[in-house]
Amino acid sequence: MASVNLDPDMAVGGDAPENRYPFMVQLQQFMVVSYVHHCGGCLLTASYILTAAHCATVSLKLQAQAGTVWRNSNDQGQRRNVLRMVAHERYIQDGTTGPYDIALAVVEEPFLVDGVNVAIIPLLPPYYQHPHTTEVVGFGKIDHDDTLPDRLRFVQCRLHPPNECERVDTVGSFCVGNPGATACQGDSGGPVVGTIDGTDWLVGLVSHGLEVCGTGPIICTDVNFYGNWIGEVINSLTFENEESEE
Repeated sequence: MASVNLDPDMAVGGDAPENRYPFMVQLQQFMVVSYVHHCGGCLLTASYILTAAHCATVSLKLQAQAGTVWRNSNDQGQRRNVLRMVAHERYIQDGTTGPYDIALAVVEEPFLVDGVNVAIIPLLPPYYQHPHTTEVVGFGKIDHDDTLPDRLRFVQCRLHPPNECERVDTVGSFCVGNPGATACQGDSGGPVVGTIDGTDWLVGLVSHGLEVCGTGPIICTDVNFYGNWIGEVINSLTFENEESEE
């Protein structure tokens, strides 16, 4: 699916402050003569980006950009070519979204992580409960005219029980948001962040929602549920890279 769709009379959010979300990554696809916004992502390590499986279309030529709050910036941030995208093996690429909507992207050269402009974000540990309030971050559509924002946006969203969601995937997901505070096309794969005792944790990834943005909660991939899969894929890809360099 899925900019942060925000009704200022109903929600808390807006333009993201500089360096507030230094783990935010733009995945950009090559279109004719330049790279344009495709999906969001989160920097897990200097070389690995977590995103949504439905963003991992094999035929696309992608690059990743981190370290800027500006969409498709030509003079800010760091850009890296995406070498490979690995979607969850049980995700079905059929033009819709559903369970197992998670993927890892590997970049050609590690990002320079300084902890200020570019930083990694840890996964929410299993001993923590999901925060009742999260922040959804992205560059997706901000109105019904398909307008994309120039600057990164965020919105505060509350956690919903499954019975309050329009559509609930039974595997590894949860839903957040309310009318006027949700995500939209272009936010897919972007971070759903929870802050506990001053520390930001990656709680989920934007997956999909209702056809009309801003009319109800969105479905998010629960990254904690996929912790083992994430670790296994990173270990496998790291081993492959080390073998290829020998």
